[in-house]
Amino acid sequence: MMWWDQLMTNHMRNYVRQIDTWDEMKSLMKRRFMPNHLYRELYQRLQSLSHNTKSVDEYFKEIELAMIRSNVKDDREATMVRFMNSFNHDVAHIVKLHHYVELEEMVRITVKVEKQLQQKGTI
Repeated sequence: MMWWDQLMTNHMRNYVRQIDTWDEMKSLMKRRFMPNHLYRELYQRLQSLSHNTKSVDEYFKEIELAMIRSNVKDDREATMVRFMNSFNHDVAHIVKLHHYVELEEMVRITVKVEKQLQQKGTI
């Protein structure tokens, strides 16, 4: 709170434009309170995520959250590749045979494939 009061006082004193949007506020707060190395650590954590024993939905949510936290702005194709490369080869090969355009479609197909392979006992 003290930081914010000081910032507003300085803005008024120096005739600096006031902060109007939530994005501006977040940006200022990140610069002030988040250490520089944190993004690098979060990005490394994102790179090391693996599917392991999580369900596809859980894993996808974990990837999305890690991308948000590490401020990664991948396009949809890069995110799909990141997601696909983390699965075991059986799941990935079957999903690649399906047609999908959007990430959500790929997740839905992957969930179905995973369930089918679990029912067969192959994963």
